[in-house]
Amino acid sequence: MRYQENRAWPSILQQFAPHGELRARGYTAPMRDLRIISTCQGAREETALHASLQKLGFTACYFFEHNRRGLSACYNEALDHAAGTDAILVLAHSDLVIADASAVDKIVAATQWADVLGLVGSAEFTADIEQNAYRWSAWPRAALSGAVEHPYGPLTCWAVFGPTPRRCVILDGLLLAVDMLSIGAVRFDERFAFHLYDLDFCLTAHRAGLVCATVNVYVQHLSRGNYEAPAYLEAAAEFRRKWSNVRERC
Repeated sequence: MRYQENRAWPSILQQFAPHGELRARGYTAPMRDLRIISTCQGAREETALHASLQKLGFTACYFFEHNRRGLSACYNEALDHAAGTDAILVLAHSDLVIADASAVDKIVAATQWADVLGLVGSAEFTADIEQNAYRWSAWPRAALSGAVEHPYGPLTCWAVFGPTPRRCVILDGLLLAVDMLSIGAVRFDERFAFHLYDLDFCLTAHRAGLVCATVNVYVQHLSRGNYEAPAYLEAAAEFRRKWSNVRERC
């Protein structure tokens, strides 16, 4: 099933089949409906993500254009619109280049055993680490999973963290694929508008009994986190208060 890209927000999700309808028609998991959701401060045509999707010929996407709201608020709106459907929502940063022609097939296949998918993450988490930056990569190297490419001037460099696929406790939010069949009432905490919304969401999903995991999709991320920014440090303080003394591993 293929739908055309549409700027009108409600229409793109109204086209989703109701919960269970695709299975009732005899479709199996590989026929799952997938949408890419992103936000941008300008027009979608100005983003690296949109350009990469156009190159792949993938038009089933929606951008919150000229956005000034937090990522968590936008993502919650998308999840609420898709609730009760067979959809898979891929929540992606606008500065992400998806260069894997098999990305959709890989994500759909992985939802047969995982509920929330990412590209990189950690199988361990503890909130009492002695640092301000709660980067998912701050945990022991043996717990890490996934790989992502970053540009360095005219060159690019792979950051390889560990074997993929792997079940994880936390995932980086550069890309999160959420299976609407199983996510239920789990949502993003809108106190974390731009920072640590991803770790908070994954911890909530993990503690709700859902499976978070990495999937091997080739992407290039055009930016890196600023873990010294005042907004990040403020979010980290709130994150520490919420998850203090929490230890998780899988």
